Amino acid sequence: MQVEEELLQSEGLVCSPRGRMRYDRFRFSADQGTTTVETRLPMLEELAREAGGDWPLVARLAHLVALAVRGQLALEVGAGPGVVTVWLADAMEQTGGRLVVLEQDPTVIESVTGRREDLGLMERVQLLQGDAHRTIHTVAGPFDLVRLAADRSGYLDYYRAVRDRLRPGAVILAEGLAKEAARPFRETVRAEIDLRTVELPMRGQSLIGVWWPSRGRE
Repeated sequence: MQVEEELLQSEGLVCSPRGRMRYDRFRFSADQGTTTVETRLPMLEELAREAGGDWPLVARLAHLVALAVRGQLALEVGAGPGVVTVWLADAMEQTGGRLVVLEQDPTVIESVTGRREDLGLMERVQLLQGDAHRTIHTVAGPFDLVRLAADRSGYLDYYRAVRDRLRPGAVILAEGLAKEAARPFRETVRAEIDLRTVELPMRGQSLIGVWWPSRGRE
C-alpha cells in the first residue's frame, strides 16, 4: 500500500481518512472472496471522488462507453493514477471482456497491480510494461475501445498502430489535446472520414471518436 499512496500523492490524489477506511474495508471484502459488481461500485466511486477534478466524469464516461460497446477487448495506453483503469476493468468484468494496459513506469504498474487484486479484477486486466510504441504492436485486436492517456506526442503513432485493428463502432478516447504535442494527432483524426469525433472540455480537452468505416472498407 505504501507504493500506491506515494503514487497517489505524486499525482495530487491524497486519500482522506474516510476514503482510506472504505478502501481497507473493501480490501477485506475482496480478500474474503465476496467481491461483486455491487460491492465494487462504492469503492470505484470513492476512488474517483478522491481523485477530484474531472476524474469522476472521465472515469464514469469511460465505463459507460465500454458497457455501451459491449467491449470484449479494450486497450489503455498510459494508466496514470489508475482511476480510469479500474473503472474500465469493472466494465470488462460485466461484458466478459478484458483490458490490456500499456505502461512503462514500474511504480504505476505496481500500483495498478495492487488495485486490480484488491478489486477482484485480476482476470480482466493484462499489464504490459515497456515502451508503448513497441508493445502496442503485440496486441492483436480487434479493439472495441482504445484510451490514449500517455505522451501526447505519441498519440498519432498509437492511432496509426491501432487504426486497422478497430472493430466497426469502436470508440477512441483521448485526453490532453490542448497540448501542442497532440496537434498532429488532433489534425489527423479531424480529417479522418471514417472516424466521427467530438471534443469535450475536460482533462485538457478530450476527444471521443467512433470508428465508422465507409461501406466496403470494414
